[in-house]
Amino acid sequence: MNKTTLYFLIVTVLTTIVTISIFSISSSVLMYSEGMGTFYWDRHIFCEQISQNGVGETMRTFFLQFFAIPRIGVAVMTVGALLLVIAAIAITRLFTKKAEALLLASLPAFCYAFGMLAFLSPIGLQVLTARFTESGKPNNDYVCLSILAREREWTGIIEKCEQDGTVTNLLSQNFLNMSLAEEGLLGDRLFDNPCRDIRSIYNDVLLNEDFAVLLSDIYFSMGHVAQSQRYAFELNEKKNNISPRMLQRLVQTNIIYGHYRVAEKYLLWLKKTLFYKEWAEKQEKFLFNDVAVEKDPEYGMKRKALIADNRFSGIKGLDDDLLNIARQTRGSRQCSTTLQYLGSLYLLARYDQQFISLCSEFPEYKLTEQKYFGEAYKKLRGATITEEQ
Repeated sequence: MNKTTLYFLIVTVLTTIVTISIFSISSSVLMYSEGMGTFYWDRHIFCEQISQNGVGETMRTFFLQFFAIPRIGVAVMTVGALLLVIAAIAITRLFTKKAEALLLASLPAFCYAFGMLAFLSPIGLQVLTARFTESGKPNNDYVCLSILAREREWTGIIEKCEQDGTVTNLLSQNFLNMSLAEEGLLGDRLFDNPCRDIRSIYNDVLLNEDFAVLLSDIYFSMGHVAQSQRYAFELNEKKNNISPRMLQRLVQTNIIYGHYRVAEKYLLWLKKTLFYKEWAEKQEKFLFNDVAVEKDPEYGMKRKALIADNRFSGIKGLDDDLLNIARQTRGSRQCSTTLQYLGSLYLLARYDQQFISLCSEFPEYKLTEQKYFGEAYKKLRGATITEEQ
């Protein structure tokens, strides 16, 4: 093997390793960014995006779309880096025949990798440093938890929070408590970490778009379809209707409500993407088919959770909405999850009598056998009896 071939192999192997490492470490934040705005293969949408957001933003979404499946995104970025290396080698050979000079061809590829990461995500480089410093850790943690929530990996969220130790910030608490509620464990572990107030369950003070995504997930978990749809719609509008994650939620909520024409509109958009087309096509079987919706384990139960009486969402308080949802879904997993939320909110808001009544109304769910729910019920029930005497 001559020196030219050897240095060529060294440069290509080194470029491949570095590029794969950079984008693998950062794949979570890029996957999250893709969920906020992907590329739509439609001439009218493309022209609209160009006119509204410019060429740069449109190109960003083009490359981001591949991170809907992280391994594909990493592969595309690696191919780009290798093509740049080949071009750099060809240019280098025009100026010098020294084999050692080929090593310089790796520099443009490294610049490309870091530059593309910064271009694709504003916090990409910061998250990359999370493996080596603490500066990017909060953003990286949030992104990882959000992706796990999107994939409904509740045990994964619990395990990650346990690995990180005590959870004190509200975002992480919201993720952890949502997962515990889904697993039926919130009554056992509510006060394992310091809880401030009901914001530990859900924080409805929208500081940025991350809270909107999280709130939509939490309300969907609660069975409160109206509020979940509200936050998904508001964020999607802010994103100019290009957030596939929120479009998926809007499809789900409109199918649950039976607003099939609206769901169909969103499905048409998703069918114009590379990686959501298959999911959209699977959802089409529910359009204008109430029987299919009611037989589906998730859609059917969420439809039962819809508040029956004609009211504005939350007009009587979130707790009253959740109590109605629990009554309407009694005997289901949704009821169990909703009761975990409602019992926790009663305790954090110090609605003592309502908590006692809740435990008494749903004895089959054995809320009082859970650690913190049981301790609170025993204490509050004893205080009530003492007052009556």
